[in-house]
Amino acid sequence: MKISLIFLSTLLVLSVVIPFIIFIYNGSKNTVSIKKQAQALLANNGIDYSVKDVWRKKFMGISSDGATLTYVKFNLEAPAVVSDIDLKAIKQCHIIKNEQKGSGKSLLLKALSLELVYKTAGTPNLIINFFNLDDDLTEDFELQRIEKWHTLITNAIVQPQAVRMAS
Repeated sequence: MKISLIFLSTLLVLSVVIPFIIFIYNGSKNTVSIKKQAQALLANNGIDYSVKDVWRKKFMGISSDGATLTYVKFNLEAPAVVSDIDLKAIKQCHIIKNEQKGSGKSLLLKALSLELVYKTAGTPNLIINFFNLDDDLTEDFELQRIEKWHTLITNAIVQPQAVRMAS
């Protein structure tokens, strides 16, 4: 009786613990794989990154001199999309948050993006998607991540200096 109870308890605990271990291992393996792909893809561009971030199937980095922002989105069907953005051409940076009213008073985050506004009027704004409920079922600290990148980009944007006229 005791042996069968111990055996069943052990099986029950293992049937609950082992799937969690497998999910954690697969998630960390995917993140390491994305990091390796990003390093291989960006090895030849000659940019040294002071801040890098990898999440889901996306990579973002800002150069050490603060002049270039690199955004890479890895796709399964198509090759990776690499965007090197010159921060000297950027005028403003905004966070676009799309929320939907959920049950009761709760708000459901549907999409989270970063909008980069160029200085030249003819160039369309660039929108970098951090989270979309249609693509990702759960939000994984994207709000903190987008606030961090908003601060980094805003600090890196070159503000025009006010020129004083001599009298």
